[in-house]
Amino acid sequence: MLDNQLAKIAAFGYGIKETGNVTRERGHEWSGENILFVANSVENIVHLMGEKIEDVQVYLDAVKGKLFSARELRPKPHKDDKLLLSWNSLMISAFAKAYQVLHDPSYLTIARDAVQFLLIRLYDPTSEKLLRRFRNDEAKIESQLADYAFFIQGLFDLYEASFDIAWLKMAITLTEEQIKLFYDEERGGFFDTDGTDPTLLLRTKEAYDGAEPSGNSIAILNLLRLSQMIGSNRYQDMASRSLMYFGEIMETNPHAVPQLLVALDYSLSKPMQIILAGDKEHPLVSDMVNELHSRFQPHKVVLFADGSQGQEFLSQYVHFYEDLPADEKDPKVYICQNYSCELPISDVQKIKQTLDRANLVKVSYM
Repeated sequence: MLDNQLAKIAAFGYGIKETGNVTRERGHEWSGENILFVANSVENIVHLMGEKIEDVQVYLDAVKGKLFSARELRPKPHKDDKLLLSWNSLMISAFAKAYQVLHDPSYLTIARDAVQFLLIRLYDPTSEKLLRRFRNDEAKIESQLADYAFFIQGLFDLYEASFDIAWLKMAITLTEEQIKLFYDEERGGFFDTDGTDPTLLLRTKEAYDGAEPSGNSIAILNLLRLSQMIGSNRYQDMASRSLMYFGEIMETNPHAVPQLLVALDYSLSKPMQIILAGDKEHPLVSDMVNELHSRFQPHKVVLFADGSQGQEFLSQYVHFYEDLPADEKDPKVYICQNYSCELPISDVQKIKQTLDRANLVKVSYM
């Protein structure tokens, strides 16, 4: 009696039928068979079968135990446990941006720890090259364009979240390596591979933004962001040539390249350079940064002149940084375009008013 009732509850709970519950299936491989799924809740079973809820739960737990025991006798599916540079880099960007708007320090820690792990495991400082995957203590396979582009993007986002100049330095180093390996000097755009594999007949330049963005879309946007950070016409020109190379697909199939259109939009805008100058530990700095990140403004870069290594490094590229008074008592914010800046602001409320005048979209996560 117990087994009969167990069978009834199992059938009702998991949608099992005598004739099978697979009725429409293109390949007919499973027609007439049963594929188990949660067809009814415990409450429905209690209502329709008149059982006590605690008895039904006991029956269902017994069914799961029998199913698991039977499953253990079958070959186990393979487990994909490799670590990919490209996917982890997208995750780094997500956590860095989450920290910028949600102010949860654990998100910044996750992004920073991930970058440090990847640099230890998948980066060769001698050759300045990245590897693509890590598994069982082994790093293997030379990276492709998407790996470089996504990781560089993650470094930019982590820099703008933490203002640790080490991440911007590494982003510039990898950008130069990416250009050397993948950039088409003749026509613009980036090849997906470095051209050293003799088994590949063609070097493609992928632009399609599918489940993840294309390497070209992110690489071009990275060049545009970096050109604003360090005032580089060279990176700007490379990005412009690459956008021209993909001009036809953007015009004829824009729905296929949304992230590439984001790069195009950035190139046609007048991005802001927002520069903080002062002591990072000053209590006002956190409030200033939070206000800057509270608005949706994709056409901007945020930098920090800290009166130390960060400011010294940035000054190598743009002399404007040399003159910023980072050692004054109160931190200041400079809101600029083409490094032509409004008067420095040292009050959070005035930062808010200045950004409001720019008609930026306020983002609320409360």
